[in-house]
Amino acid sequence: MARIFDSEIYISPTDEWIFRENKIDKEEILQYFRNNLHGNEKGVYIENKFGDLSEHGYIRIDGFPCHVLHVELTNSGMVFFTDDGRSYPFGEFEIYETSDGGLLGLRSTEEKVKYRFTWNAARELSDHLEEEGGVTYLEWNGVKMEVPKYTGEILVPLPIDYT
Repeated sequence: MARIFDSEIYISPTDEWIFRENKIDKEEILQYFRNNLHGNEKGVYIENKFGDLSEHGYIRIDGFPCHVLHVELTNSGMVFFTDDGRSYPFGEFEIYETSDGGLLGLRSTEEKVKYRFTWNAARELSDHLEEEGGVTYLEWNGVKMEVPKYTGEILVPLPIDYT
């Protein structure tokens, strides 16, 4: 059984990682945290493992903990490169349009961990996006599909309890 607690880490609306009112800016620490983010019915947590022991430190999110840095489009696939040190093929990574017209990404297996597209990544994808009658479509490799509107919450509060 994992030890479960409040990590005291907060993701601000501007996507800054904050611990006890101090900004976390060491890239190797942020990459470790992003790479170990998980979500469940209670919220989003950073998982730490120490041999047979593990702990889940829950975080409060008002922004986006992760970002899409680059989108690679080829004849054989579409791949999203993210700042958690991973790459996700289209299908394992879903694209949504936010209420303010931005783009949001989700790993298919982690619906509470959300990714904001950087300007560069959005620009790389923009050649394949078009709007018709208020609906955004992704057109790529001979296929045209609607980009769904994201109707969920960006905010992820801390769990009410840790049991």
